[in-house]
Amino acid sequence: MVLNRYNMYKFTDYFHRKLCEPAGFFGEKEMHSIRFKIISVTIAAILVSLLSLSLIGIYTVGLESDRSSVEKLNLMSENAGLRLDAYLNSLQQSVEMALHLANDSTEDLSPEMVTEAQESPEKMKRLDDFLSRHAALILQSYSSIANNTSGVETYYYCINAGLGSSEHGFFYSKVGREDYAVQEPLNSDDLDPEDIEHTTWYYSPIEHGGPIWIGPYTAHYLNELWTVSYVTPVYKDDILLGVLGMDILFDTMVDQISSIRVYDTGYAFLLDSEGNVLYHPKYEMGTIPTDVDKSFGLDILGPESSGNQLIRYKAADGREKQVAFTTLSNGMKLGISAPVDEINASQRYLSRTFIVVTAVILVLFLVVIMLVMNRITRPLLSLAAASQKLSDGDYDVSLEYTGDDEVGTLTNSFKQMRYRMQFFISDLNSKAYQDALTGIKNKAAFLIAAERLNEAIRQGEKNGMPAFAAVVFDCNALKEINDLHGHTQGDLYLQTASSAICKVFSHSPVFRLGGDEFGVLMQDQDYQNRDRLLEEFDLLAGKINASAVHPWEKVDVSKGMAVFDPDVHHCVDDVMADADARMYVQKKNRRQ
Repeated sequence: MVLNRYNMYKFTDYFHRKLCEPAGFFGEKEMHSIRFKIISVTIAAILVSLLSLSLIGIYTVGLESDRSSVEKLNLMSENAGLRLDAYLNSLQQSVEMALHLANDSTEDLSPEMVTEAQESPEKMKRLDDFLSRHAALILQSYSSIANNTSGVETYYYCINAGLGSSEHGFFYSKVGREDYAVQEPLNSDDLDPEDIEHTTWYYSPIEHGGPIWIGPYTAHYLNELWTVSYVTPVYKDDILLGVLGMDILFDTMVDQISSIRVYDTGYAFLLDSEGNVLYHPKYEMGTIPTDVDKSFGLDILGPESSGNQLIRYKAADGREKQVAFTTLSNGMKLGISAPVDEINASQRYLSRTFIVVTAVILVLFLVVIMLVMNRITRPLLSLAAASQKLSDGDYDVSLEYTGDDEVGTLTNSFKQMRYRMQFFISDLNSKAYQDALTGIKNKAAFLIAAERLNEAIRQGEKNGMPAFAAVVFDCNALKEINDLHGHTQGDLYLQTASSAICKVFSHSPVFRLGGDEFGVLMQDQDYQNRDRLLEEFDLLAGKINASAVHPWEKVDVSKGMAVFDPDVHHCVDDVMADADARMYVQKKNRRQ
């Protein structure tokens, strides 16, 4: 069976027609409604369960895909970084070994020797002889070190031309050769400090005051080839003897980086410590990444490495990409970048598989449900007929089904219903909480509400004291209206007062506490606006009274409000007592 949208539509349409038929596949016409509801609920439950499981599965696959991609890219960047660092560290260690040799061979040099060399040719020759022995001693070990250091193209010692008159050190190169060949020594007198692009290898370590990585730069002594150098100055008592260094060709590093393959179109790149491009398969050297891609730069590559972070950005070509990076020992940033859609290819395949499997399971469940429901609805048909008779007051209905299942339990419950009906009706009547005259809550309802507040007060030390206020209203003229106009008008008088109270205190429970007494327990919004609500009540009462023709149409009440204070009140009755006392004060003042 080919599971596609068209086939699913045909199956759903067929299922819907079967549900709507008056009789047939499932059973009798009378069972159509309950059949539809049961099947709908069952299908809904299955759909929710399957969709939930599918979504959880897809979400889990997504998380695992993200975790795996972070791990893979980070591992690639770390491994590539370790290989390059091993390459760079061997060069660095070799130069530093030569530096130790150079420092050990300067014991015979003193500041006086350098100063006196300017006084006579004999003393200058003495300094030149020292420098020659010094350079030869270094060369003897430096050559062996260079031959055992992978990737080194040149090694040299450029002696400060300002010291002696003839010794300039040594320079060996194997660029374009199998082995090292001696070259004309580099003369520091020929170096232009203004041409820092070509002479950085000499002046930068002197300015830095110690060993330093330089490059990539175009080396004039290597026919302008892009070069990376590790160089160090050699000092004796603050006297600069010269600069020791080794070079590698930048292309050697590029070859290693460009050979890295990431997914289908991913790539590796190299940036300098300032975030400028040193190597990128799409951008020229020196390109500032943020100039072509605003979302990518040192704000992303700021830390030493990406660690276990999922780092994604919107590339200039519109594709979302993921990046991992590490910092090399020379300060360069080595990054690995790959498109997210390629990374998530396996996730999309698994997600599609989840969806297809979910759809297949759903179809199978629907078929099983339709086959089983016909058997389930038959006993329900007879139970429905019996329940209809019970609803019409026929308590002599015969309920014969005795199956040991849920339908049997339901049938037995119906049998018990007729015996307990009178009891339930009586019990419900005894628990009524509505005042028959006004339709508001009665004294029993007030007692329940008060007990809830009392429990909140008792729990106050643990959960915080409740905030509430109580208002007590007393109808001033009920006795006079009853005596002069009759109880019917007295009832209307109470209903008018009740309606006015409920209209103002619409967010709080209103209770009829006695014959002419009402109460309100204000919390939340009404509690916050309690003073304003009392003013609104007075305005409403005044408006009603102004238009009233008969006494029973007026709202003639006294009122008193008390706010719960845990330092004064211990229960709701205490608050009600305070409110009642204030009401009587107002009542007394109105009589005067």
